[in-house]
Amino acid sequence: MTQRPNAQPGRPAALGRSLLTFLTSQPEFMLLTVDAQGRIEAAQGNVAGLLGTAPETLPGQSLADLLVPEDRAALDGLTDQTRRLTGRLRSGGGGRWCELNVLPLDRPGERLVFVRDLSAQRAAEDRTRALEARRQALLDVATDAIVTIDRHGRVVVWNRAAERTFGYSEQDALHQPLVNLIVPPEARAAHLSGMSRHQQTGEGRFSGRRVELQAVRRDGERLLVAVSMTPVLIEGELFYTAFIQDLTQQQAAQRQLREQALHLNLMYEQLPVLSWTTDQDLRVRMVSGGGLARLNLDSAPLVGQRIADLLRGSSHAEQGVSAHMSALAGQRGRYTHPFREHLFEVQVSPLHSESGQTVGTVALATDVTDQRREEIGEQYRARVLRSIATGEPLGDTLHLIADLLAQQASRLQVQLLTVRGGTLQTAPGRPLPPELAGVFSGPVRPEALHPAWVTALHSRDLTVCALNEDGSWTPFRLATARMGVRALWLMPVTSRTGEVIGVIAAYRAAPGGPSVRLAGLLGQAAQLMTVAVEQDQYLQTILTTREETLRTLGVALEFRDYETKGHTDRVVRLSLDLARRLGLSGEQQDELRRGAYLHDLGKIAIPDQILLKPGRPTPDEWELIRRHPVTGYEMLRHTPALGAACLEVVLHHHEHWNGNGYPHGLAGARIPLLARVFAVVDTFDALTSARPYKAAWPEDQALAELEGMAGRVLDPQLVAAFVQLRRAARPGGAPAGPDG
Repeated sequence: MTQRPNAQPGRPAALGRSLLTFLTSQPEFMLLTVDAQGRIEAAQGNVAGLLGTAPETLPGQSLADLLVPEDRAALDGLTDQTRRLTGRLRSGGGGRWCELNVLPLDRPGERLVFVRDLSAQRAAEDRTRALEARRQALLDVATDAIVTIDRHGRVVVWNRAAERTFGYSEQDALHQPLVNLIVPPEARAAHLSGMSRHQQTGEGRFSGRRVELQAVRRDGERLLVAVSMTPVLIEGELFYTAFIQDLTQQQAAQRQLREQALHLNLMYEQLPVLSWTTDQDLRVRMVSGGGLARLNLDSAPLVGQRIADLLRGSSHAEQGVSAHMSALAGQRGRYTHPFREHLFEVQVSPLHSESGQTVGTVALATDVTDQRREEIGEQYRARVLRSIATGEPLGDTLHLIADLLAQQASRLQVQLLTVRGGTLQTAPGRPLPPELAGVFSGPVRPEALHPAWVTALHSRDLTVCALNEDGSWTPFRLATARMGVRALWLMPVTSRTGEVIGVIAAYRAAPGGPSVRLAGLLGQAAQLMTVAVEQDQYLQTILTTREETLRTLGVALEFRDYETKGHTDRVVRLSLDLARRLGLSGEQQDELRRGAYLHDLGKIAIPDQILLKPGRPTPDEWELIRRHPVTGYEMLRHTPALGAACLEVVLHHHEHWNGNGYPHGLAGARIPLLARVFAVVDTFDALTSARPYKAAWPEDQALAELEGMAGRVLDPQLVAAFVQLRRAARPGGAPAGPDG
């Protein structure tokens, strides 16, 4: 070989030695000499730093022993042609990644092994991979589309949300111009112009701002998106990262919320409610709700007023202020408040700020007028039905029906009438105003009142008329005019057979007919009145039948003891005259009348030869006669229709004031009152009637005898009242009443 000019024969060797010296001086290198058997002959460099041991301890050790067991197999494939491998050196009980570069020496099998520490590089690579994994995970889980483009507008990042939003896969989108993928055709020129301007001047429409604009999907569908784009320099290269939020669902949700809010507002304005808010001083801040229009209220004068001032004068003022004070203290309050013929139920709650502090109250007032009226109506209907079922007087039942109607409609005057023989008669019960009382003081024919009455009776349906439209000024018209009545509602009351048996008349100052609710209520009242009237007629029939039966029993005794014929009717009439004189109640009069009919029923058990015997009875016969009150009582005491007072008349009408009577020898006030009343009448009739053993006494003589028996046989006060009653009677006239 010809040596080149200027060549220096020793220079390459010197350079090699200098290179080795340099490498072995670096902390990440060490140099090993290995023989043909793979044993270390010498070690240089940072042996202690890489292996944690001194260099002189390595000669004689196998190169494989320096590696962790899992990486030793890699040395088996190390040949002269395989010059480099990576593995982990045993260091401090762990593993340190290193790169092994092998160079053959002149002697066969000998090799130089350059060991370079890769632990820092591998750690950096691990961190890079972890960061990339986290970045990719964030891109994958992000709900917004994340798109990155380079300075030329080509896509370099396209996450899964972008795939879902725009319909392009990552593979389809990468390296494609973004303007061709999602920007509408009419906006592409502006998009490219904006990018160019930003790269030249640093100014841009999207930079650092959130902008809403139109985008286009792969299928051509337009959608509204919010875009936030940020420019970033990476290793000197300019990129743009865009966060894109699909507003389609949000826009639809907002539209739905607006529609719902509109509907709720419309519904709220239709509801009979009022709402208001107050500050901490309980001054009204705002008033709203459909109740404003319904009550013809203007909210402006209410704002700024104190709740206490607005409620002043109301019977519920204290409850209202207390409910608002409770709301300020954090508790809900509730009260009822009447206003202009309406009843409101008010619920008051605390009004909180965004930080949760109580800054006032909010109240919701619901109109419960109809609900409360219905509750009261149900109570009245139940009372009416109970009154009918228990057989209370018809007047009391009709009074309840009239109250039911009056409770359900403000300023409504109600009149109930019965129909008999084509004439109208005010039903007992609720009193009429003076103006109408004069018109209906007795039976009156419908045509004498107003044509509407005739129409109602013939149509058998609700009739409504305006009284000011008729030209005939009848006493009825004049009376209603003085009352200020402008509308008359007439609801006929028909029996089960269709016969008109009554009329419900409603007088109202306001013109027009009843509401659907009131018309239905009038119909219900008519049905209740039908039941009440028919029930009363049925009861009267029963009572009349029972009365005739009781009278028949009394008269039957007269046919047996014919000398006392007429005695029953006389004592009944005289007993009722005296009872009215004394001011006894209707129930007491009924019991007295029944007792008078049945007082001698026990005589049925007396044999004819004793009862009809002329002359005075013997002592034994008289003893048998004296038992007839007990006998009559025992015969009647299990009869449900007869009250205790009636049975007392039968049992004790022969007791004497001084206690010498029979059957129990009662004296004075211990004798029941009705029995004492009947005893006076019975004695008077006995004196003034002819008997087999005596003639009839004149009345004056009989009255004188009664006065002689007063305080001994008869109650002196009752005798005095009866004597006054009889002496006040005039020939051919009726006995005086209770007032003499």
